[in-house]
Amino acid sequence: SNDQRELDRSSWADRLARLEARNAALGDAPDHPLFVVNDQGGIEHLNSRAIDLLDANAIGRTIIEATRSHEIDALIQTTLASRQTNVQLLIWNDRSFQARAVPVRGGGAVLVLEDRTEQRRSDWARRDFVANVSHELRTPLASIRLVIETLLSGAQDDPTVSTRMLAQVITQVDSLTQLAQELLDLSMIESGQMPMQRSRENLRDVIEEQIARFEPQAQPKKIVLTNSAPDDVRVEIDRTMIGRVLGNLIHNALKFTPLHGAITIGATSNDRETVVSVSDTGEGIAPEELPRIFERFYKVDRARGSSGTGLGLSIARHVIEAHGGKIWAESKLAKGTTVYFSLPVHESHK
Repeated sequence: SNDQRELDRSSWADRLARLEARNAALGDAPDHPLFVVNDQGGIEHLNSRAIDLLDANAIGRTIIEATRSHEIDALIQTTLASRQTNVQLLIWNDRSFQARAVPVRGGGAVLVLEDRTEQRRSDWARRDFVANVSHELRTPLASIRLVIETLLSGAQDDPTVSTRMLAQVITQVDSLTQLAQELLDLSMIESGQMPMQRSRENLRDVIEEQIARFEPQAQPKKIVLTNSAPDDVRVEIDRTMIGRVLGNLIHNALKFTPLHGAITIGATSNDRETVVSVSDTGEGIAPEELPRIFERFYKVDRARGSSGTGLGLSIARHVIEAHGGKIWAESKLAKGTTVYFSLPVHESHK
């Protein structure tokens, strides 16, 4: 009867709607963009993540038209021709993907793109880290070996020479100890295992403490260290860690400031934040290098073989960020450099 046919059609429509809804849910279940293409490479379906990368209007277009990627198109064409699953690492829209194309029984293929950009960045960072640590270890270890070989070859019989060489060994061991300690500190700060022990401090006193520490290094070069911070600026900080940041910045400024130069540590404050500055009259930093100075192991003067681990500014950045602030630098060649860091004003002290 007509009523029975209408009922059958309604039942089939409901089943089809449920099937389409299930297929859509299956497509959206993966955390990666998913494309379904026919035997001609035309896109028949996109999950929501693929639509985010393209748009819904991509359905009906070919994969090459929609993605503008010859690598993706070649992968699909190979899969359609071979009827075998193919996996390939490729670059699309400046991101790295592991692309997996699977042939579908009856025709067509399914393409899944797994974003590997962050993983590849982590891999590169890890390789760079290992290479940098190896580089920093090589020089002191080679120096220690050379001294030991020289002593064993007879230099130990001369008290003056042997004393001087043993002092060199102590210097290199101190360098290795500093590297090990800074690597440990950086790891603990990054992982949150070194919580900041905050207290209410007078910023001028914290700066004065660091100036007194570095005066003996400044005097031989006739460099004037000046504390221009106001007397009434109080900040909520871990005094030891912020002192370490200031010490690192002053130490760097001393290295690059010539005879009769000047280093000024200042501070300005408003309702939102206190900004501390360490300014020198040194040689300055080239514009192309300035954005990188807070990276691990980065040394502006690596070619000149400077001392230091290259970790100090990276540690400083993490300490300031742990305080809720930020750190940055401005510089002009042959004019000098100023490094700034901000410390937010605590709500209870506004």
